Amino acid sequence: MTETPMDGTPPRNGPDSRDWFAPPAEQPSDITYSGAVSRPMPTAPPSVPIPGTLKPPTDLRVWPPLEPEGEDRSTQPFPALRTNRQPPPAALAPASPSVEAPARPPAEVPQEPPTVSQEPPAVSPEPQAVSTAPARRTGLLAGGAVLSVVLAVGAPTLFGYQAYKYGRPDDTVRVVQPGQAGVWQHVSWQATVEKIKDPTGKPERSDRQWLKIVATRTALDAEGAIRHGEPAEVTFTDRAGRTWQVEMMNNETPPDVKDNKIGTPYRLEMMAVVPPSVADEVEVVLRPSTYRDVPDQSAADFVKNAFTSTEKNDQVLRFRR
Repeated sequence: MTETPMDGTPPRNGPDSRDWFAPPAEQPSDITYSGAVSRPMPTAPPSVPIPGTLKPPTDLRVWPPLEPEGEDRSTQPFPALRTNRQPPPAALAPASPSVEAPARPPAEVPQEPPTVSQEPPAVSPEPQAVSTAPARRTGLLAGGAVLSVVLAVGAPTLFGYQAYKYGRPDDTVRVVQPGQAGVWQHVSWQATVEKIKDPTGKPERSDRQWLKIVATRTALDAEGAIRHGEPAEVTFTDRAGRTWQVEMMNNETPPDVKDNKIGTPYRLEMMAVVPPSVADEVEVVLRPSTYRDVPDQSAADFVKNAFTSTEKNDQVLRFRR
């Protein structure tokens, strides 16, 4: 079955028989434009009116100054001059007003035959001075640098060593024979050594030996009574110079000067641990204190005496065994 458009009306046959969607007869079938497309020309924006009249710039150059017109400002480098060039021989010869001397090479100066002499030939010092001047200057610079380093490093070291020696001078050792007393600054000192067991109660060890020191101090006069301070240092020393520290355990010296009696010995008990091989030879080294407990002395006088005193802590007592 065939369907027809326009309510079933079949297409007409004849000159006007066109398709339903065909353009009218007066319109060409090809409507594509292939020519140039004209574009609108851009127009300038409207100018903004400026009031008044513009004047040309009036700036003038101040520096550098203007060059004069017509002057040649071109520059050319000077030619290099050779310093070793010699003037021609004609320039060295004296000029004559009438006859001009011909140019000739300079004649050699005849040398006299050398004479036999026992003295060595003189040597001009100028070449030697020129040749040794740089080496001498280098040596002076090197010596100055070494001296500066020595002064910069050695001066602080020497100052520090002198300060150390002033605060801790070399000890003056006073040897005390066994069973005798050593006297220093109105005080008599004695010391004895004995072996003891481990006071802590631990089992004995073969690599250590406990020793007990009993030292007594006795004031010989009033000056000795005010010097009741505890020893500054107590150590054990063997023949090789090795030392072992000693610990204070008990000090019976009264802390008040009024309680210190002249001629009364006061005990000081100390202990130490040393190797068993040196237990029979170690000796006690005791450094007495320089402290003076003056009764009824003010704090200002105490400080003044401390700074003005010339006594040094460099005296030690070494008790032989």
